[in-house]
Amino acid sequence: MTKLHELAALGQAIWYDYIRRSFIRSGELQALVNQGVRGVTSNPTIFERAIAGSNDYDEDLRRLVDQGQSVAQIYEALTMDDIRRAAGILRPFYDASGGHDGYVSLEVSPTLAHDTGGTVAEARRLFAALDCPNVMIKVPATSAGPAAIETLIGEGINVNVTLIFSIAQYEAVAEAYLRGLEKRADTSSGGGDLRQVASVASFFVSRVDTATDQALDKLGDADLKGKAAIANAKAAYARFCQLFSGPRWQRLALRGAQVQRPLWASTGTKNPHYPDTLYVDSLIGPDTVNTIPPATLTAFLDHGVVAPTLAAGMDEAQETLARLAIAGVDLKAITEQLQKDAVAAFAQSFETLTASIGEKRQRLLAPKVIFDSRFLIDNQKSKISNQELPTLTGWPHITYALGAHQPPVERALADIKADQIISRIWSRDYTVWKPEPAEIANRLGWLHIAEMMSEHLQPLRALADSARAAGYTHALLLGMGGSSLAPDLFRRTFGVADGYLDLAVLDSTDPGAVLAYSERLDPRRTLYIVSTKSGGTVETFSFFRYFYQQTLAALGAEEAGRHFVAITDPGSQLAEVAAQYRFRAALLNDPNIGGRYSALSTFGLAPAALMGVDVPRLLERALRAASACEPCVAAADNPGARLGAAMGELAQAGRDKITFILSPELAGFGDWVEQLIAESTGKEGRGILPVSGEPLGAPAVYRDDRVFVQIALEGDTRDDTALAALTAAGHPLIRVRLQSPYDLGGQLFLWEFATAVAGWRLGINPFDQPNVESAKVLTRQILAASRGEAALPSPIPGRGVGGEAAPAVRSGDIAVYGDVQAETPGDALKAFLEPIALPSPILGRGAGGEALRPYVALQAYIQPTPETDAALYALRARIQSGWRVATTVGYGPRFLHSTGQLHKGDGGHGFFIQFTADMPRDAAIPDDASAPASSISFGVLKTAQVLGDGQALTNRGRRVIRFHLGADAPGALRQLADDLV
Repeated sequence: MTKLHELAALGQAIWYDYIRRSFIRSGELQALVNQGVRGVTSNPTIFERAIAGSNDYDEDLRRLVDQGQSVAQIYEALTMDDIRRAAGILRPFYDASGGHDGYVSLEVSPTLAHDTGGTVAEARRLFAALDCPNVMIKVPATSAGPAAIETLIGEGINVNVTLIFSIAQYEAVAEAYLRGLEKRADTSSGGGDLRQVASVASFFVSRVDTATDQALDKLGDADLKGKAAIANAKAAYARFCQLFSGPRWQRLALRGAQVQRPLWASTGTKNPHYPDTLYVDSLIGPDTVNTIPPATLTAFLDHGVVAPTLAAGMDEAQETLARLAIAGVDLKAITEQLQKDAVAAFAQSFETLTASIGEKRQRLLAPKVIFDSRFLIDNQKSKISNQELPTLTGWPHITYALGAHQPPVERALADIKADQIISRIWSRDYTVWKPEPAEIANRLGWLHIAEMMSEHLQPLRALADSARAAGYTHALLLGMGGSSLAPDLFRRTFGVADGYLDLAVLDSTDPGAVLAYSERLDPRRTLYIVSTKSGGTVETFSFFRYFYQQTLAALGAEEAGRHFVAITDPGSQLAEVAAQYRFRAALLNDPNIGGRYSALSTFGLAPAALMGVDVPRLLERALRAASACEPCVAAADNPGARLGAAMGELAQAGRDKITFILSPELAGFGDWVEQLIAESTGKEGRGILPVSGEPLGAPAVYRDDRVFVQIALEGDTRDDTALAALTAAGHPLIRVRLQSPYDLGGQLFLWEFATAVAGWRLGINPFDQPNVESAKVLTRQILAASRGEAALPSPIPGRGVGGEAAPAVRSGDIAVYGDVQAETPGDALKAFLEPIALPSPILGRGAGGEALRPYVALQAYIQPTPETDAALYALRARIQSGWRVATTVGYGPRFLHSTGQLHKGDGGHGFFIQFTADMPRDAAIPDDASAPASSISFGVLKTAQVLGDGQALTNRGRRVIRFHLGADAPGALRQLADDLV
């Protein structure tokens, strides 16, 4: 007996709020029915994500297109086929329960929400066309709804009344049901069988809390947050008990009428700070239904509590509603607005669904060249002429040319299926990766964060609106790693919408970088976003103290805090600081998400909203990708499973360097995905090195340790010839085609999911970062030793990263530190790189005993400028082509929060070149935000980070050299590049 059977014994049926073709065909629906699920609900949003985001329906789509069907006809054929299939699976339960359960719901077009006659006609047509007694037609509880409900019930058509938010809306619906039954029972018209008609009243729950919580925030009253929805539902249940009792109801009951059961809808928790089974555990009672989304059902089966809770606390529920009114919360206005918004949202989903079908229809009408003339995707036959490109996954397209590596990837996919890896990931089973839950069980919130954020965007809109209204023109995000990379990606990809804040990201402790923003931005018109998950990141807090001091001096204590926003986890030090300094807002993120998986959470989306990015559109693309990666999708067709399997298998075969080739408009994606892959996979002597921004070369430039991934906008063919040459030379290639930059929303989820799957294949935990702290510890030790000095020289004369008494080489302004013997800096660099050119046995072996597969990491602890960028990338290109080696470039200390984990946790393949330079100006870091007194500067902090990371690498047996570039860093870098010729 499952918990669902226990609920049934208490009188509550569980329906599943989800449907799609692969879910039915895979046997997953039947398995849930066996566990005790007693019905299914659907809506246009669910269908849209499945149709647009996967290839579930492509075969039928192609057939219907060939038949000349219109978009409307295709939609109806696809959805009604799913409804019939699901109804067939549930029919035995319907028959056994005497028509009490076993229903599947399909709604009339949301465009008819305010049209009684149109709703009735549509419902009649759908019910007749489906010809299944266990189908319910969904009718919204708008002002046009009751008359339609009465007519349909009178005609014996089952009705699921949806979008009920208030007691008044519920009463109107219940009355309509009763009148419909009475009409059907009217003997003067021959009478009808009341036993053969059923209805539920779908009362929406969690959205009520979302809206009332926002109202309570405005009123400054937090005591009642999270209580309105359950109180509202309990009050509705009390009214149900009254309406379905007494003489009127008894006359109908004697004729076999069923009660119109309250159905608790929208029971997935929208606020990540509330228990994930809150709206299931609290609403268990007889004669009710709870329609539960997949994530909530998984959570309930795992840790939900079965107990008769609905009837308990009725007096307290009424008291809560009264207190809300006294506090100034107009629940009537809130619920009316919620219904309007929900009708509009479903109408939008319906329009998006039909648009998606129309788009696919157009694509299927014309064959499309996805790669080049040698790799033609034959859309008409759903086949790929080149067998090395076996996968076409919905839109966007993903194609694979893996050559000899294809069979191992297929075996990995078979293992994924056999071990049920995808369903276990979605059910948050930490044993996919490790036997213990530490830093896994509390790091899987990213799986559903896009869905949660879709329902929780109002605070972000409100922040953006208030900032614009207050006259802010700029925003400066102060953060590192996962807190900064997604906002930077969004800024570089989407720019700034008219009238929104021009956002920049500060993630460098170089005093020149800090001073550049300090001198460019006017504190009076700048909003500072202090962003850190832990709430205690040293760089982020140093930035905060510095810029708060500036703002305090310009605006005074009363106004300064209004120029700051915090994004952090609940209970962090930053949350306390935000309250102490009276920040404009403190946005608390889901604590069950690690920084590098947080792009689609508040950390990424709040800055995006301030820039005017279309956040709902971005999230919709992410939700489509999530739909394509769900457990019901076969592993071979699951884009996240296939990509993750390819990443893991190729890495184990020695191709452990993923080289990204990106359309210029998507270039910012490289920095984001670099952290995701490097920090997730670089540990336990294993790792996948992401390579972004490296110039694309001829096949002869590359060793056999590469995988190429191109992510390009449709129509971008600039790299096709070079990529074709690489595949012809045997290099694996994965190509992703995007229709719009907003498809990056889907890529964010896809690569997160694939990285988690790759972690499984590599046998590591992709959510921890065990080696990141080593550099931080050494940095803190260096800083502690320097306390009390006027300043720590930068860099420290006479001390190299290896502890040398003096530079190994000095020429002009360039000094070289490290274990190297040479006459000039150029010769020192050549000597350092020389082992890379040697045959593998001479080169040596990695920390795990495997043959070394080298890469060179350029670590620039210098001020980021366009001129420095150009010089670094020129040197990088020279090393890449001259030594046939993968190269990366990172500014310090930014990369410490990105690729630093891989540098210390992989098999020891890296050659690390640190660059430092003179810092002609420095900036003091206040010891406290409220006072200017300082015992450390940004120059000191950065120098300590250079030395700390260098020592951490040395301690791990890595190869390290440092070049101090003097006063002209770009010029020195150009000189080094010239010396390599």
